[in-house]
Amino acid sequence: MAGSIRVVLCLAAIGGELSGMAVRSLWANCSRQGRLGQSLKRLEESGKIVLHGEGRIDQRVLHLTEEGRREAQGGVDPPALWSRSWDRRWRIVAFDIPESATALRTRLRRRLHEFRFGWLQNSVWISPDPIDDFRAKLNEKDAIPDSLTFLEAAPIGGESSDAMVSAAWDFPALAQSYTAYLDILRLRPGRVRGIESWTNWFQTEQRAWRQIARLDPFLPHELLPSGYLGQQAWAARQEAMSDFGTIFAK
Repeated sequence: MAGSIRVVLCLAAIGGELSGMAVRSLWANCSRQGRLGQSLKRLEESGKIVLHGEGRIDQRVLHLTEEGRREAQGGVDPPALWSRSWDRRWRIVAFDIPESATALRTRLRRRLHEFRFGWLQNSVWISPDPIDDFRAKLNEKDAIPDSLTFLEAAPIGGESSDAMVSAAWDFPALAQSYTAYLDILRLRPGRVRGIESWTNWFQTEQRAWRQIARLDPFLPHELLPSGYLGQQAWAARQEAMSDFGTIFAK
């Protein structure tokens, strides 16, 4: 994990704002490579932090932006996603691309995963959300107009929302990932342990969380299946991050 990303993640855990002197201490514990000034400049240019004040780093204050917070959360905002409304209509993407067009199929599937579509069957993918952004990001290399179809529909054959969700997303596999992740959170160092122990644990936690952030569709609350562990894991993560922030704030 790059040192600059560690700073963002640690800063988010601590509360989102630090003095320049505290940032130097944080950098010493979060990074073993690169220069602090250069890394902060890259983070500021990417919109993840804002540096307030003038002069040397020690005389300024570093503030985490909303973009930085999303980075610290694996690029997602789970509570916002769970609480979004659903109009009870499914958006469907269907395509018929020859198996020989491997690169094209791979690009399209990667884009579908990026937008958290569920694989319903064969080349039919579904989402509970409007797909305007998905369509806008497709370029001529991603899709062939004659082979790609967009639909908006509601089941009329008696299919339940639970059945649609179960068919399109692998929630049993996701439950295993969440169970393993909850174990990582429970095994975090005690508050009496040193910063190095916490930093090592933090890197493990981040790898596991980012994997989950890629796998979980973060469906609206009314579509979440029974036994879903996402909200429990999120609450446990906030507690663990609070403990982590306490260690670095000492």
